[in-house]
Amino acid sequence: MSVLPDFESAEFAPALKAIRKQLQLSRTALAAQVGLSTAAIQRYEAQDGSNIKPSREAYERLSKVLATLLADSATAAVSPPPPVAPPVTIAPAPTAQPAAPLTGILLADATLEQLIARAKAMGAKKVTVEF
Repeated sequence: MSVLPDFESAEFAPALKAIRKQLQLSRTALAAQVGLSTAAIQRYEAQDGSNIKPSREAYERLSKVLATLLADSATAAVSPPPPVAPPVTIAPAPTAQPAAPLTGILLADATLEQLIARAKAMGAKKVTVEF
C-alpha cells in the first residue's frame, strides 16, 4: 500500500507536501533522495496552474522513499535517545607559559581563533582545520 494517494488524484499534491513537512524535509532533500529535481517536487506539490503529475516511475520512487522515511521516523521515535556525553574541557597547559585563552572554556564554546591560539601555545608549529 502506498503512503500517497494515486498521482491522478486531487489529494496527491497536498498529501505529498504534508508528508514531506511531517518528515521535516526540504524539497531539495526529498528530491535528492528520490533522484528528481527540486523543481519537479515543487511542481508536484503546487496547487495552482503550475502543477504537474509525476510519471508512474517517479510516483513509485516517491512512494517507496517516503514509506521508508516514515518507517524510519516511527522507529526513531520509539527507540530511546542516545546517552549524552559530558562536555569536554581543555585543561590548561602544564608549562610555565602564560595561560592560553581556552582555560576553563568548553571545547564546544571555543572559537576557531581560541583553538588555534591554544594549539600554538602548546607548541604546535602548524594547525590544519578541515570542515
